[in-house]
Amino acid sequence: MLSRKNLIALLILIFTGASFYYFGSQKTTSQGSEKTLELTTVKISKGDLSKKEEYSGTLSQVDKSILNSSITGVITYLPEEGTIINFGQVLYAVDNKPVILLQGSIPFYRTLDLNSDDGPDIKQIEEALVNLGYSDDGFTPDENFDETTSQMLNNLYIDYGIETKSEITPTEQVAINAKKEEIEAIEETIASGGVTLAQVNDKKKKLDEANEAATEENSAWKAADASIEASEQSLSLLRDETNPETKEKKAAGTLDAEIEDLEQSIEKQKRIKALEEGKESGIDATEALAIETAQKAYDDALEAYNEGVDEKAELEKAKEELQDLELAAKSETFSPTNAYASDTELIVGTYINKVGGAITINGQIYNTSSTGVEVLFWLPAADQDTVTLGEEVEVELPTDERVNTVIKFIDQVVTETQAGNFIQVKLDVLNSAEIDVYDQAPVKVFVVTEVSEDVLYVPVNALLALAEGGYAVEIYNGDPEDQIFKGESGIETTYVGVEIGVFTDGFVEIVGNIKEGQLVVVPR
Repeated sequence: MLSRKNLIALLILIFTGASFYYFGSQKTTSQGSEKTLELTTVKISKGDLSKKEEYSGTLSQVDKSILNSSITGVITYLPEEGTIINFGQVLYAVDNKPVILLQGSIPFYRTLDLNSDDGPDIKQIEEALVNLGYSDDGFTPDENFDETTSQMLNNLYIDYGIETKSEITPTEQVAINAKKEEIEAIEETIASGGVTLAQVNDKKKKLDEANEAATEENSAWKAADASIEASEQSLSLLRDETNPETKEKKAAGTLDAEIEDLEQSIEKQKRIKALEEGKESGIDATEALAIETAQKAYDDALEAYNEGVDEKAELEKAKEELQDLELAAKSETFSPTNAYASDTELIVGTYINKVGGAITINGQIYNTSSTGVEVLFWLPAADQDTVTLGEEVEVELPTDERVNTVIKFIDQVVTETQAGNFIQVKLDVLNSAEIDVYDQAPVKVFVVTEVSEDVLYVPVNALLALAEGGYAVEIYNGDPEDQIFKGESGIETTYVGVEIGVFTDGFVEIVGNIKEGQLVVVPR
């Protein structure tokens, strides 16, 4: 059955076509000129014909969110609003450190190097590096971070101006040296038959030295302390009445002045010492590591001396730890602050912060959306059974281009309005990257409500309204030499009554004494 809306449209088209056909086919003279409607022929087609209901919808970008900073500092670069950021391009930079958009669904959450456990995030990074052209032919991404991964990262960092792993840091070298010393000590212990008390005391001495070195004051404090000590010694000598130098200065009348100068110098140096105290006595990372290593060596030696340990097992463990340290020292390190993972490319929205603005970790930078688009429309609740999840739906864009979409959401909650009861339906646009990006654009949605399979159909304007009711088509049995029909109606053509069925997109299903391929006359 035709809907009321489609039936009215159909009748208008039929009436218009029939009127044009009738009046245009008559030879009438007006002001000495003869006007005849130009006619043509089309073949009766056979196939599936879908009846479609038209609805108004809105096309918009999806996955709208806010991009947060992974670095604390000053924003030094932002792309322009509205820019589409492709994979491999820079999302923003803080303190001139760029953050790159990489394809992936797993958020970057851990630092990775040659010591990292296998995981899908490693495979994701390798896949992104392959897509950006940083792999050799034949490389297959996997979940293992190896030297090939490290080298690909190094090449990426060089291209993007990110700090690379160029040499072993002092902290890493301290750790490596300490582990080597530990291995040598264990080997000596094994060779000597066990841990001796002298070895325990030696470890304790090294621990004390590490603590003392870590808490030493700075050079200014040391200089003031040495000056105070020297001045106090000189002052003690000058106050010694048996000291020949004291007797000479007293006789010369200079003793009191020199004592006063020394006392003032001591007070001055004490003030300097007080001001400098504690400035460099804090334990930094390198010193803390040295203390931790010395403490462990002492504890292990003491335990071995008192109880006895499996020195061979300790040696193997220490060698494995040294290997890990050396691997980490030469490995390029992936930091989650260098990249941002996204399933789709991103569109830069409105700024929340600007270039030159200070930003902290997780601080908001700008709004984003993906390049994916969706269509939202409201379907009368009574027509809910005409839509199904996963069904394809045709949408007409503002450019008159038609694209295919898929129903991805049908709300089960009915929304009541003054215009009636409706349900919300969302469509996922297929191949959205191939169309222009729209946001909040009005579109037309065509939902298939009825399908007639393997039927005969003709253009709507081929229908003729009969005076006695019903419809007919004009069948031409000849073979026209060209597309323009110049025959005489009723002599070279036959009127055949038909029943109509599905009406859609300018075509109508017809049933009657007709067959596929026959020619029908239509206005050109």
